[in-house]
Amino acid sequence: MAIEWDSLIVEMAILAAIIYGAVWLEINIDKRKIRREEALARRQIVQFVTDDLNGKLRFIDESLQYGDFKPFFTDMWDAILLGGKQTLLPFEVFKSLQHTYSWMKYYNNELDQNGGGKDSIETLAEVKRSIGQSLEVLAKSK
Repeated sequence: MAIEWDSLIVEMAILAAIIYGAVWLEINIDKRKIRREEALARRQIVQFVTDDLNGKLRFIDESLQYGDFKPFFTDMWDAILLGGKQTLLPFEVFKSLQHTYSWMKYYNNELDQNGGGKDSIETLAEVKRSIGQSLEVLAKSK
């Protein structure tokens, strides 16, 4: 019984091409699925942060209007950081948001130490300016 090497080599090459193509296709489908999930998570984070910052602007306006100085809640940003989701954001957006939330935490510390007053008003103005910049960066990233 003679082995037909020509047909055996052709069959093996076709089988190798089919296996390679199937693996390549599966890998690309998985990568595409991951990219879609990350894009959805990125959009949700941007929307969530935008809504939070707009709420903070209203909070600042009410604080200045009534002279009732209360601390900011920054737990939303802390949750994003602890969840490791900040890696989904472009670096410029992350940098801007980190700067903004750092100002909020600085205001909270100042409020704890001094209890409000002129320094708090100046810090609130800086927080408001920083929030405005972050909202601009977020709008550009959409």
